Formats: sequence, structure tokens, C-alpha cells
Amino acid sequence: MTQKITQRELLRAQREMEARRRTTALVIGALVLVAAILLIYFLPRLLNTSKVEGYANQAGQSVGDPNAPVKVVEFSNFGCSHCRTFALENEEQFVKDYVDTGKVYFTYSVFQFNEDETIKAAEAAYCAGDQNRFFEMQKLLFENSTFAGAFADSSIKSYAKQLELNMTEFNQCLDTDAQLANIRSDTANARALGVTGTPMFDVNGTIVYSTTLVETVEAALAAAGN
Repeated sequence: MTQKITQRELLRAQREMEARRRTTALVIGALVLVAAILLIYFLPRLLNTSKVEGYANQAGQSVGDPNAPVKVVEFSNFGCSHCRTFALENEEQFVKDYVDTGKVYFTYSVFQFNEDETIKAAEAAYCAGDQNRFFEMQKLLFENSTFAGAFADSSIKSYAKQLELNMTEFNQCLDTDAQLANIRSDTANARALGVTGTPMFDVNGTIVYSTTLVETVEAALAAAGN
């Protein structure tokens, strides 16, 4: 009888030990999963610490000589993948070729399809523009736009700190939606011009897509005798 009880107790102890092992394995697995999610979320931001450069002769949302023969306005949206491509891969060369040479005065204007989370990114860029750092903030917003939570207030304010903005002024601008009326006005003006998508460009009054931007600029320069 004693031997049977001992065997029963031994089996119970083994089952309890196996249950504890399974519980421990589940807890460790959950911790590993949480750590992986946090790593995926924060690592790109930790790695993205390179200094973001703006342009010479920029003021607010514009860059270049206001008296340049050709005026180009880009209509863009921070949720637009093609806008991201132009901003990160084409804009700098366009500025170098046409703006820095005095041929084009370039202005960036936000076009909101609706007031989703991207409008907070637009506000951040416009608020940075108050401190003459619009294009630096624009690049940071697009660089991070593919990450979860890229346009959350905490993320946006971390970009502002990275740019060494005056945080008191920036936070006040962002938290009070001080630039929201300007964004709505720019969007309304774009619609009045016939803008229906992004990125689109107004080249001396002619609305074009990025695929014909350069040739339209060249034609406008030729018409202006440049």
C-alpha cells in the first residue's frame, strides 16, 4: 500500500513539474515575443540618428530665389508612397539642378485627402517651418513613415528634438493645432487648381505629375528666355 501511494505521489510530482516547465516556457516565449516587437518598433528609430540637412536659402516651406523665372509648387501628402520617393530620392537633385542655380523657386504644399493621422505629420512639418526647418522635418517624417506609430505625438516630438528645435515653441504649435487652418487652406487652394492626387506640381500655372516635372520646368525656362 505504501509503495502504491509513493508511486502515485511520484507521478503527481512529475506532472506538477512538467506543468511548471510548460508555464515557464510560455512565459519565456511571451517575453521573447514582446522583446522582438519592441525591437522591431524602436530599432529603426535608434538607428536613424544621422543628421538631417536642409537647403540653403530656405524660408518656411519654400527654398530658392522668390524672383526666379519659374515657380514650382509641389502638392504632397505624408501618407503617399510616391511623395516619399520624390522627397527622399529626387527632391535634393531637383533643388541642386534648378533651385540652387536660381532657375526655380520651390514651395512644398500639403494636400490632405482627409484628416487622418497624416494631418498630424503635416502640422509637424508646418510647425517646424515656423523655425525655418520645414524640409528637415519633412525628410524625417518620410524616412519614418513606414514604421508603426510614425506620426504619433511622441514620435513627432522626438523628431523635433533630433532637429534641435525650440521645443517650447514647437510643442505649443503642435498641441494647439496652430497650423491646421493653413493646411486646410493649402488643400482647398490645391483643389481649386485642379489637383486630384499626389505628388502633383504647379509649374508656372501648369499642373503636372512628377513624371513630366523636369520637361515642364525646362519648357517654362525656355519660354522665359532661360
